[in-house]
Amino acid sequence: MPHTNKETSTTMGVDRFDGKELEYLSQVLNSGNLAAQHNGFHGKLEAEFAKAYGVKHAIAANAAMSLLISSVFAAGCGAGDEIICDPLVQFHAIGALWQNAHPTWADVEADTWLMSPESAQQNITPQTKAICVTNLWGQPAEVDALRKIADEAKIVLIEDCAHAMFLPYKGKFAGTWGHIGVFSFCQGKHMTTGDGGMAVTDDDELAERIRSVTCFGESPAHLATVFRMTEMQAAIGLVQLERVKGYIEEYQRAYAHLSAALEGCDWLQPRAIKDGCGNSPYIFSCLYRGDEFGIDRGAFEQALFETGEIWNIGFTQVPAYKYKLFTHPMAYQDKGCPLHNCPYYEGSYEYRDGLCPTAERILPRLVNTNCMLSEETAKRVADGLRAAIEKTATA
Repeated sequence: MPHTNKETSTTMGVDRFDGKELEYLSQVLNSGNLAAQHNGFHGKLEAEFAKAYGVKHAIAANAAMSLLISSVFAAGCGAGDEIICDPLVQFHAIGALWQNAHPTWADVEADTWLMSPESAQQNITPQTKAICVTNLWGQPAEVDALRKIADEAKIVLIEDCAHAMFLPYKGKFAGTWGHIGVFSFCQGKHMTTGDGGMAVTDDDELAERIRSVTCFGESPAHLATVFRMTEMQAAIGLVQLERVKGYIEEYQRAYAHLSAALEGCDWLQPRAIKDGCGNSPYIFSCLYRGDEFGIDRGAFEQALFETGEIWNIGFTQVPAYKYKLFTHPMAYQDKGCPLHNCPYYEGSYEYRDGLCPTAERILPRLVNTNCMLSEETAKRVADGLRAAIEKTATA
């Protein structure tokens, strides 16, 4: 249930740009080279990102979605292969379809809404080539457990970190637990280049494979595309990389105000943050349980609407495996691959109701709002949430 907000900026009051971006962009224009330059801003951004994350390789591209597609290829996934995905979002599963691989689905934990390692383990088959986990809305999945599962099964763990910049988990950043980590720089993310993304890995072979299909020269070694990041994007990204930890600190203060608004409300369940897990706030979320306490959902929705802020109840309402994109053979000119009647697929996986019961139960009850806010804005949004809670409880 979207509502109109008093402000429209994705970061609502947090300053993101100043003269340094213009200075770097002027250097790009004066150079006459707008395409990616290994010795220019493109190469500098990759080097600085790798240094910041303590990894050997960072590969920039025009979008995180492009890098998910390239990462699925790098993991060796193709026709007849399966990739385990989590069902609250669909991006990594779309990446699987681009390589003609078959998305399968692990359920999520009831308190964090992140991939369940136990469910991932149960979904491994002889066809499984990778697990792709989303560190959803700024919190890390149990990527240490997932990495152990992947290593034991000799498959690749891909971390989707679109919502998880500089997110600590048990002494390492999310994105470095997996064999591959993918980050997004689109407009609404922690740092932005308008559009763009970065993949990180310590594996030389995976790095070469990602790079080889992300952008090729005269003659590609594999079926490849051109997902290049431009010098202009890289110039902006280099400045953003210098600032993003400051943005995240501001968002953490915003998250604290929103969390405090839930105190004493037994019918809105806060999202759990486990021991060893950091928080890189992106979306603030809690779980509506009013039906268990005799609280009218319609009254709560109306009270949220009256705050004038942007709130959503139910997110996408259903797991990704119920989307038409996956339930009907829409890829490859609707000829059946990879989901229906694929001659290379030897599995028997069915997209059915009850496939991920926890995800199906919680999705219609998620209460979300943007928390990439200035502290001042967050206080206002939190006050509105508290007022909506009190009004609903007395209705």
